[in-house]
Amino acid sequence: MFKKTLLAISFLTILPASAMADISRLQSLLAVTPEGGWVQANTTTYSSAWATGAAAAPPTPGGPASVVTAWSSFAWDSTRNDLLLWGGGHANYAGNEMYVWDGGTGAWTRGSLSSRIDANNFVVDNAAPQSSHTYDNNVYLPVNDRFVTFGGAAYNSGGVFTSADGREGPWLWDPTKADANRVGGTTGSGYDPTSLGGEMWTNRQSVLNGSEPGSYLMGTTAYRTENGKDVVYLTGDQNSSGRPSLYRYTFGDVKNGEADTLEVVGVMWDAAGGTGAATIDTANELYVRSAWGDVYGDFAVWDLSKSNAADPNSNREIKVDLVRADGSAFEMNANYGVDYDAANGKIYLWDGAAMGNVWSVDVGVDAGGNVLDTWVVSELFSTTAAQPSGGFPDGNGVLGKWKYVSELEAFVTMDRYDTLTGDAEIWLYKPFAEALTAIPEPGTYPMLLAGLGLLVIGRIGRRQRIG
Repeated sequence: MFKKTLLAISFLTILPASAMADISRLQSLLAVTPEGGWVQANTTTYSSAWATGAAAAPPTPGGPASVVTAWSSFAWDSTRNDLLLWGGGHANYAGNEMYVWDGGTGAWTRGSLSSRIDANNFVVDNAAPQSSHTYDNNVYLPVNDRFVTFGGAAYNSGGVFTSADGREGPWLWDPTKADANRVGGTTGSGYDPTSLGGEMWTNRQSVLNGSEPGSYLMGTTAYRTENGKDVVYLTGDQNSSGRPSLYRYTFGDVKNGEADTLEVVGVMWDAAGGTGAATIDTANELYVRSAWGDVYGDFAVWDLSKSNAADPNSNREIKVDLVRADGSAFEMNANYGVDYDAANGKIYLWDGAAMGNVWSVDVGVDAGGNVLDTWVVSELFSTTAAQPSGGFPDGNGVLGKWKYVSELEAFVTMDRYDTLTGDAEIWLYKPFAEALTAIPEPGTYPMLLAGLGLLVIGRIGRRQRIG
């Protein structure tokens, strides 16, 4: 209870009181949902928000469905309790329009119309980003009240954001300027040249001075507030090594022209990055991202308290394997969404392959605060008949479409795009107050007890580090 009270206080210091109003609908849905169960939260279909006629972006070739299906992520706007979806990219879709799902009404709408691209696949006015696969690279910044995307695989190159002037991004989008009938950039830059421009985007490239990673391909991110600033920890690869470094991106006061800073604070040595997702265990100060499994481990973990911009090589990742309570290996894959439940002190995983089943992960930390190299995972079977259908196509996975919302003490996720209904359903998952595990077979008791011993040690370590 004490931990939850602290979370509420922290939240209120960032957001105005009026921002709490629209969350009541989602809270009411969760109030009648059993722990370990799901409830669908959208009232209109995703495709109902697509632009039609002259203002719509050409399919090229996948259409707006690709914003969901093509290695994508969303951000949770905690000021308005909205879901912000942006993506497409590479060989899938050229449209760079923003989509907004309103948690207060459950309805989908557009935040902007798409920019037109030229013969070189650049945005015509250079005032909005190229569409891109976003992996786990879309984030909301509550202090600045901005959405940020680092991109990942831009249309049509598959590389970083670029224009005729060179490299661009990351890009910020202003939710206060959202308008379904205006282009994200300037007037005349849409597919319908009569569409007005909303001038919603800001390019932050000029403040980085070449310090950014070589690529955000297959990138991961996790947010927290530090010293009153929006801070995003992210993994990016300098040389396509498959072992991305850990960066700390601190956003300045955007409205007052303050510069951003970007620092390398850790390196990857033994694990392997690949496609995945990440989160921050705030109790133990750990950045946790999915790795490639097998010899590379299931998680790559950095201790953020040891972040060292002066000597990032001194902060190498810890390679972590996941096992079930009976000691058998857990088969992690790159499709999982990964996020941390601060109320329970656990990490939760969902990949949709088993529909509504999720997995809780007990973070292994010993009494001295050292990260253990094996963590225990438990499968949590859905307690409701209603649940997402899952089955994401082509290995694209959940990635950045699984977010823990502390005000709800629940997860918000997006199901796969359904071509028959034209929908990508929004679901809420209500975790158990204390994550449950399956009852073991009698023959596994000795190994289970050994595992529980590790968990007890880990909890002692958490209490010591929290204070």
